[in-house]
Amino acid sequence: MDDDEFIIGRDLLATLGIDVDRQLEQLATHRDDETSGDPFSLEADEPPAERQAATDDEVRAAVEVLIERALQHGFPPDKVDKLRLIVFAYDVWRLELRDDPPARVPPLEVRLKEGANHRNVSLANTLRTFDNFYVNLTNNLLT
Repeated sequence: MDDDEFIIGRDLLATLGIDVDRQLEQLATHRDDETSGDPFSLEADEPPAERQAATDDEVRAAVEVLIERALQHGFPPDKVDKLRLIVFAYDVWRLELRDDPPARVPPLEVRLKEGANHRNVSLANTLRTFDNFYVNLTNNLLT
């Protein structure tokens, strides 16, 4: 059993004021009406009003603000031109989420190599590894 998981029995649930039998009974007698007992209306929402997509100049200005923030937080000033080249090389920047078509990429498949063993790794070590990876990747891209 993992440290972050434990099983709760009916006795503890009853102590907390949760009556499992009553909830199951209510679920069994629940009408087919979609809105019965639901505090929120399930009627169709109105589609959002069409907004104009941000212009290239607006997106460029927003990305420049991000670059300035990176400089303020310790990004090396001598590598800012290379950073600009990288961030403007691809059309991936959005000021708000839109109804873009899905990316046309093959699905990622992950398989263990022959003879490899699955290992559980602590989250703290994994995050530290990813931090180091991104720092090294950024340095490699900028050199």
